[in-house]
Amino acid sequence: MRTSNTVISFSGLVMLVALSSTGCATKKFVREQTTPIQQRVEAVDKKQSEALAALESKEQKDVSRVEERAITAENKANDAARAAQQADSKATQAGDTARNAASLAQTNQTKLGELATGVVSSFQNMDNLKLSSSEDVLFGFNKAVLSADAKAKLDSVIQQTSTMPRYVLEIVGFTDKTGQRDYNLALSQRRADAVLRYLVDHNVPLRRIHMIGLGADQAAVEGEAVPTSRKAQRRVAVKIWVAPEPMVTAAVAPASAAPETASQPPASQPAPPEPQTKP
Repeated sequence: MRTSNTVISFSGLVMLVALSSTGCATKKFVREQTTPIQQRVEAVDKKQSEALAALESKEQKDVSRVEERAITAENKANDAARAAQQADSKATQAGDTARNAASLAQTNQTKLGELATGVVSSFQNMDNLKLSSSEDVLFGFNKAVLSADAKAKLDSVIQQTSTMPRYVLEIVGFTDKTGQRDYNLALSQRRADAVLRYLVDHNVPLRRIHMIGLGADQAAVEGEAVPTSRKAQRRVAVKIWVAPEPMVTAAVAPASAAPETASQPPASQPAPPEPQTKP
């Protein structure tokens, strides 16, 4: 009986050891089987995390680029708007300037026409003056300086007027049609002024001189032939207007003076001698 119990105990012990051995083997097997899986899962998780991190970084970079491009585009749009506004302002100013210049030119043209007409009319009608002589003083291209030939012509004018009691000098400056109108007006005025100064410096009274510059408007002076060549158009016309001589009639004594003349003895007859008295 004791032997049976011993056998049974030993058998149980063997079974227990066997079971224990089997349990340890199972856990080890499970570990061996699950460890690679766990490692692969962890590797996949790591790759997914890295991929998500890379994707998030790329998205942030893309968003930053998009925002940067958007800001750049907005800045360019603002710059373009400011440039357009400045261009519009400049265009408005240019338009105003052009309109003012056109208005001023029209006003100057009107005043110039009126002045030229008034000057010519005054020359023709003042005291019934008559044209005595005319000289064209020529100038070089774009110049207002008197040449030797120009001074010689002005010396002739000075000599003619030196013996005239009543005269007026008409000085009208011209240019050719080259260049802008306003510049030509100023140039013709300078040429006329050069002639005037030369005459005044040679003792011609300033009160006897009338001067104007008409630019390229050669036809402004009525009744004057327009030069065809540009060289002839670059001139100052100097005209001498003189008052007509007073009309001389026959030396007839006035009627009121006739009796007084008749009462006087003729110049050829001597006066009667006075009576002599003795002392």
